[in-house]
Amino acid sequence: MKSLLLLALAAHTALAAARTEDITLRDEKRGKDIECRVHFPDAGDKLPLIVFSHGFGADKTAFGPISQHIADRGYVVVHPSHQDGFGRSGGEATGRGLGALRSSGGLAGLLNNPSQIQSRVADVVAVMDAIPQLTAKVPALAGRVDASRIGVGGHSFGAYTAMLLGGVTADLGGQQARRFSDPRVRCILPISAQGTGQQGLTKSSWAALKLPMLTITGSRDRGAGGQGPEWKKEPFKFSPPGDKHLLVIEGANHVSFGGYGGRANEFTPIVQQACVLFWDAHLKGLPAAAEALRSKSLETAFPGRVTQQSK
Repeated sequence: MKSLLLLALAAHTALAAARTEDITLRDEKRGKDIECRVHFPDAGDKLPLIVFSHGFGADKTAFGPISQHIADRGYVVVHPSHQDGFGRSGGEATGRGLGALRSSGGLAGLLNNPSQIQSRVADVVAVMDAIPQLTAKVPALAGRVDASRIGVGGHSFGAYTAMLLGGVTADLGGQQARRFSDPRVRCILPISAQGTGQQGLTKSSWAALKLPMLTITGSRDRGAGGQGPEWKKEPFKFSPPGDKHLLVIEGANHVSFGGYGGRANEFTPIVQQACVLFWDAHLKGLPAAAEALRSKSLETAFPGRVTQQSK
């Protein structure tokens, strides 16, 4: 186990210092501008692309310490700001956010609004469509992005967005088992994702999920309706076997995973290592990372702090 852990940790060695730039991408199909934050390494080529979807009320600045770490290890990570964001990385609904909540029928109204859900999915699709724009606006990335290796991650409402793009179905707008998947997505990483009974998710929603998935939750993580941690484990529970992984972090709650207010916290190293292991396994195809996920190496690295399951 020790040698396996050393191999896994070797996969975390930084390839180059990461840089961050803010850009605006144009979605001509919808006539919409999408503000994005891009994290990328100074060196390296054939870089996989990860699109990260923030939670309700957050924006492109969310999960900065996590994505900066991932970019250090040889990835381009793009964070689009969705229209339900209020410009606060912690996701608090304040100011105009409270007004949006009142006018939409509350949080449940926004989370279950089919047009809002479609808008989020379309934002991520637009980023994948806009790789030529991305490299034109960030010249340092010219010729360095590998469009054949794309993953989607997200937190909370963004976790739901990632699951839909990966092949999870939902009963929405009067349609049963509605699909939003995009064939370019190779794997998904939902953090604090939703279980059944919310946003059109049923026990059969994950039946069509063939892609690799790592879902991360915490022992104090709760849903928008007050659902407990067991509910947060349902995406893993109801997904079919085949490169599916669950990580539960002891003591972590809904807002713990990305760092508080853009700053690292005690949970940050766990989330950083878990994310890089998963992306390395399924976007870079590194056998040591895949084996580290299956063998519960994070339980060894963080004794008493995490539990892992794989199937």
